Amino acid sequence: MFLVLLRREMLAHLITFRFAITVIVCLLLVATTTLVRIHDYEQRLASYNTARDVHREELLATRTYSFLMPKVDRPPNPLSIFNAGMDNRLGNTLQIYYTLVPVLWDAESHSSGNLFLDSLYKIDLIFTFQFVLSLLALLFAYDAIAGERETGTLRLTLSHSVRRGSILGAKYLGAMTCLIIPLTISFTIALIWMVSTGSIVFSGDDFLRIAGILLTSIIYLSVIYLIGLLISACTHRTATALMLSLFVWVVLVGVYPSLSGFAADQFISPRDSRIIYSYNESRQIQQAAKKEEMEYLMNDEVEGESDSFNMGGYSYKTGLHIGVGRIGARLEFKAYDWQSIPPEYEKGVPHLIRYHQVLALLRIRAAEKIGLLRLPALEQSRFRRARIARNLLRFSPVAMYNLATQAWAGTDLYGVVDFFKAARQYRRTLVNYFYDKDAFSSRQWFASDKGTVNLAALPRFVYQRTNLRTNVLRALPDLQLLFLINVVLFLASFAIFVRQEI
Repeated sequence: MFLVLLRREMLAHLITFRFAITVIVCLLLVATTTLVRIHDYEQRLASYNTARDVHREELLATRTYSFLMPKVDRPPNPLSIFNAGMDNRLGNTLQIYYTLVPVLWDAESHSSGNLFLDSLYKIDLIFTFQFVLSLLALLFAYDAIAGERETGTLRLTLSHSVRRGSILGAKYLGAMTCLIIPLTISFTIALIWMVSTGSIVFSGDDFLRIAGILLTSIIYLSVIYLIGLLISACTHRTATALMLSLFVWVVLVGVYPSLSGFAADQFISPRDSRIIYSYNESRQIQQAAKKEEMEYLMNDEVEGESDSFNMGGYSYKTGLHIGVGRIGARLEFKAYDWQSIPPEYEKGVPHLIRYHQVLALLRIRAAEKIGLLRLPALEQSRFRRARIARNLLRFSPVAMYNLATQAWAGTDLYGVVDFFKAARQYRRTLVNYFYDKDAFSSRQWFASDKGTVNLAALPRFVYQRTNLRTNVLRALPDLQLLFLINVVLFLASFAIFVRQEI
């Protein structure tokens, strides 16, 4: 009997106008969104390749160690086509200095070249499923019980030896099958389109991540359908069920996520004590480093306190002032490329070498102390807010779906922050390279007249997206909550339906 009910429910949905509209709208929106997102990804990939080539040329033109400040770039994530997340909202270029421990604040961006698309970063495939398919799922559900109760069909069905649980289960499976069909077709078409472009390359793990996104989408649609089914079970008129369903959809999709972000802002004061403390401590570290530098100049063998050491006032090619971002003091760092040192100034070279040897160690210690302050301040001002907003958003299945798919794609906040962790590790590798080459004690630190820097042994920056296991672990909490909501909603609908008088 259950199979007969299931077949009836599926046929009832498949022959309706709303099913045809669901398929057509879904395919059109997915095709349009895929086309736009592929074009945007190709532009961002071209910008990344251009920036990487320019930065490589700049690095190869380096003549002295003090100018060895490589720029590292984060490539666009191909899975951002499914869920853009934070992939194009945070910086993707960092310049690595030995005097600065890089964090999120220090990044720059090489734009995709399409400001309109950049401003509409949310319009991706998940946006389509999150908003459009969720509305269609409610339209499938609002009259599932209320409509049959209103027309008397439900009373006629129950006059036979049919369990109410079988009726409810058949309605759920029949509707979900009809919702999964356009979802799966859309996913397949989008995936084939992406692979056929040739510019988008997916690894084996990427296909598993895409499967995870599809699974999450199905679980999410199930939640939205069960919300509509619960409303339909609680009401006696289809008009009432429809109005309530639309009201719930507006609240879950539009109102609640915005309120969650606003509430998270209220928890974090822009002048939080941790940020103020970091600012003050950073200034003190900078002042202490400057004081040590002046003491060295006062106590060295050369008369006066100038860092020119009677060399006629050597010039530097550029001056770089490296700050600690939004929270404080600045460490001054000058890059030199003296291509010819006159013979009369050679007597000052040993003093200059010792000065930079001492000063480099002083700056590295100061930079790492400030880095230890900046990271907690960043945690306080950005990541804490993100965690609060994330926890508040977990009351909305729409937001949970977005967060879970971001985690699968690796475009969530923590996925992008992995790039900055790799950059900090590369800075430490670069400092060790300076030590191995005795760069701070070398004439080549500030002059290229006796030979330029050999870049053959320079360590390369390596950045890889997080592995599949990490993506699973990051997506699992929201995925489990969505599954739990499914169970609760189905049991609630069943409990109400079996006790109702028809």
